[in-house]
Amino acid sequence: MIRRYPSEMRQAHPPATGEKARARLYPFLFAVYPVLFLYRHNIREVPAHEALAAAAVCLAIAIVSYWVLKAFTVDAERRPLLLFLFLLLFHSYGLYYGLISGLLPVAADTLPSHALAFVPLGGMWLLLSWALLHYPGSPRALNRILRLSVACLVCWNLAGILAHHARPLLDRGRQRHVSRPAPARQEQPPDIYCFILDEFAAVESAQSLFRYDNSAFAQELRDLGFFVARNSRCRFQKTEQALASLLNFGEHDGRGDSFRRIRGNAVAASLKQHGYRIIEFPVSPVMFMEVADQRHYYSLARVSVFFNDFYRTLFERSLLCYLPRRWSRSRPDSARYYRQRVLQVFERLPGIVRGPGPKFVYVHLYCPHEPFVFDAQGGAVPDGHFWDHANPRYYLQQYIFTSRQMAAVASLILRDSARPPVVLIQSDHGYRGSRGRKTWQRRVDPEESAKVFNALHLPGFAPESIDPSLAPQNNFRLVFNLYFGGRYPPPSISTPRLTP
Repeated sequence: MIRRYPSEMRQAHPPATGEKARARLYPFLFAVYPVLFLYRHNIREVPAHEALAAAAVCLAIAIVSYWVLKAFTVDAERRPLLLFLFLLLFHSYGLYYGLISGLLPVAADTLPSHALAFVPLGGMWLLLSWALLHYPGSPRALNRILRLSVACLVCWNLAGILAHHARPLLDRGRQRHVSRPAPARQEQPPDIYCFILDEFAAVESAQSLFRYDNSAFAQELRDLGFFVARNSRCRFQKTEQALASLLNFGEHDGRGDSFRRIRGNAVAASLKQHGYRIIEFPVSPVMFMEVADQRHYYSLARVSVFFNDFYRTLFERSLLCYLPRRWSRSRPDSARYYRQRVLQVFERLPGIVRGPGPKFVYVHLYCPHEPFVFDAQGGAVPDGHFWDHANPRYYLQQYIFTSRQMAAVASLILRDSARPPVVLIQSDHGYRGSRGRKTWQRRVDPEESAKVFNALHLPGFAPESIDPSLAPQNNFRLVFNLYFGGRYPPPSISTPRLTP
């Protein structure tokens, strides 16, 4: 039998219908607040559709919980408060557990540890809920305070989100456009291939850090007609900053939204004006080029939402924080999916090379960056070493695998192209090591990680006419100056001369 309390039976001034509706609304706004907060603080890395999906799920949980609470009270003023208390518990438990897990007498991230951790927080939640149910007065004032507080929190985050998405529209009219050269006067400009090898160490770094001589790879490229830089340096050690600089003719100082500069980069936009098809192999939706005509994207999230950093973080902060940790211990063969993300590039490239041009093919190869899932011959790596930097063999084997694959790809592109193509093969940054997991970490001097690999195939131009230490951020300046009549100032490029 449903128990009715005095406040339910006698209300001298019952709230109006509109006030009732407002009182019921704020817990549902609070349900999506964690999603809005996390999205606003990671808006450059998280696609909007992921935040919308997460908000819809959180809202559905709140709706179901609201109807379940009808079994405990019919009071329309108490039910929003009870729902708010439950959602507060639901969305904060993971943060609370992270603070006290080290104090528990049992192993962390196990069911017994969560059971012990839940006792004080769950007990407090039950006590507050019981007190609210038995409070004889009206909770209308508390509802108003919470409604105002939640509205302020939600509006603050929504304002930040809207301001971010509106900024490109406001900047479009006043953005300083990069001067673009007139289209080249030729029937068929060359196809352009740009390969970004993530965390690929320079030949010099491979020797100094791993005692491995990778000069054979550099020489193989030289034998194919490539220019291979020596002592090349990158400006940035973060991938997004390095790519924003590379794809905007070196005109990115590392400040501002690097991801936005990648999505709307000047190189792809200029090539589009020259009639190029843009084909890309990105590693993350946040770096999808806006002008891409064809996109080959392999999403690891198809395996599990826990491969998605945004979703996993929401889980880890909530009452469901045990699920991603349990999945990480009993997950399927995730190495297979990491491997396929790389292998699909080599599987699809031959058909793209033989396709019609002119085309700009941009490949961000997430290799030899961790996880380490390839040995030198492309075979599997033993479980438990996917993130192991302490033992240099795991990075080195993946580095050797990447070198061999890229040598074969370069040969294939030159052999199967209808006319000599432009090919760029460069690191986004050098080997950075790891400062994470204590038993697997390897610290690397930032000066060492600034050394990068940089190789270019420029048909019709002599490699020896290029500055020997050409930096990757100047690559497209050189390409546009040579093939499209560009006049970009190249600070570290000597004037190339035509090969006889």
